[in-house]
Amino acid sequence: MNRAIVLALLAACAGVVDVWAVVALGGAFAGVVTGNLVTAGHAVAVADPVELLPPAVAVAGFVAGVGLWSLHRRWRDAVSAPLLAELVVLVALAVAWLLAPAATLPLLAGAAVAMGGQSSVARLLGESTTYMTGTLTGAVADLVTGDGRRWSALRQLGALVLGAVAGGLLLEHLRPAVPAVAVLLAGAAVVVHAVGARRVQDGPVGPDAP
Repeated sequence: MNRAIVLALLAACAGVVDVWAVVALGGAFAGVVTGNLVTAGHAVAVADPVELLPPAVAVAGFVAGVGLWSLHRRWRDAVSAPLLAELVVLVALAVAWLLAPAATLPLLAGAAVAMGGQSSVARLLGESTTYMTGTLTGAVADLVTGDGRRWSALRQLGALVLGAVAGGLLLEHLRPAVPAVAVLLAGAAVVVHAVGARRVQDGPVGPDAP
């Protein structure tokens, strides 16, 4: 259950960050590389460097995040430390958004780094939290074949959409708070995972203990 909650919180966080990136940071996704590559391809076709820059920055940031966070496999804790690192990046972005909201490209790069890092961690947990095409494909296929695993996929999709709705509402009514909500969601994921890891480490207690 802890793993499911962590994944749902991270998917909601990704929804908030992607809405923030698309609406307020130049029109590119922080965590959806496919859409950015298509946009970049169109920009190249029409020779428009202004259109090319945001998706290029986002893809570069995402790649950097995946690369940096992939080093976590050498760390003692392959999940908690990278999740904490993502939280630190999101906190920095929340502060930067308050101090320099016009610095959209650096903010976009940082958001993409965070989402690339999150994707690397989610991969170890066996699910996606930032891009949902494969998740939706699996959910529909499982629905047709009667595989109960579809509920996990649907939970991820729902969490992402709810995060995007929350981010959209905040952009309309409380713009400075958008990245702060992403911080809260990522922070909650860190706490839930840490609690679950502690329970596993402590093992059973009481009459059921070996």
